[in-house]
Amino acid sequence: MHFNIVINQILVLFLIIFIGYIIRKKGLINEEINKGLSNILIDLTLPALIISSIAAIELKTEIINNVKTIALISIISYLIVIIFTNIFLKGFNLPRKKKTVFNYLLVFGNVGYMGYPVIGAIYPQYGIFYAIFYNIFFNILIFTYGIYIFTTDQGTGQIKLKKFLNNGIIAIIIGFIFFITGLKIPGIINGALESLGEMTFPLSMLIIGSSLTNVKFATIFKDRYLYLLAFLKLIILPLAGLLIIRQFNLPTIISNISIMLLAMPSAANGVIFAERYDGDYNFASEGVFFTTLLSLVTIPLFIWIINII
Repeated sequence: MHFNIVINQILVLFLIIFIGYIIRKKGLINEEINKGLSNILIDLTLPALIISSIAAIELKTEIINNVKTIALISIISYLIVIIFTNIFLKGFNLPRKKKTVFNYLLVFGNVGYMGYPVIGAIYPQYGIFYAIFYNIFFNILIFTYGIYIFTTDQGTGQIKLKKFLNNGIIAIIIGFIFFITGLKIPGIINGALESLGEMTFPLSMLIIGSSLTNVKFATIFKDRYLYLLAFLKLIILPLAGLLIIRQFNLPTIISNISIMLLAMPSAANGVIFAERYDGDYNFASEGVFFTTLLSLVTIPLFIWIINII
């Protein structure tokens, strides 16, 4: 891993976030356009990236073993984080709406919009492929435990199975069929998928930047719980993951991807969930913004750490 090259690529991503913030402030895009771009990302470019990334990998015993390993790490990691978060929050007398948002933002990271571009910058060949399988359990948790966090005290914790059947899941299934069978996607179609998939990285960064414009700077730096959230999310959890994962004899790429996905800032969809399920919408927006802003420092820091250890 060439550290300087990777850091430059990461900084490019953050620069695009800043551009997204500026063009939203300038009125070049608005809420409706941002929502449309999000739909394009979720329903088109990200599925294209998933299919092209999975289908391009040649089936090997080593690859299969790595997929099993990283999926298992993902399950164990999230279960540990959930247990830790629930125990930790018992010691804080927070308002219910704020507490549920804090819980959600600490458990769930931005492993899609930001995770894929960062991992793709670190490991251009196999990074997205392994990150996709790491995130399968994340996608399951989002529509189960994620909803439960917001609805458990409201008696409306309904989980709709149709939420699982989306373009992302369909893309994983399609890509996995090509991966298992060894079939190749026809050249023209594959070229289109790759081109669409490459749009995911800049598009996701623009959307993140645009979504951060609702934050009020007058109050964000005065909330001590935001500092606590950022410290736990960006430092403690990935550092604990690093110390634990490094105890096992795992392939470097698998351990590094697992650690870096733990180091992602809070999930942007926490804002959507807070709005939909009557959570503290403002705290959710501030938490996503604050952790994303500080990750400009912490993500390169952890790239440097895993590069030297």
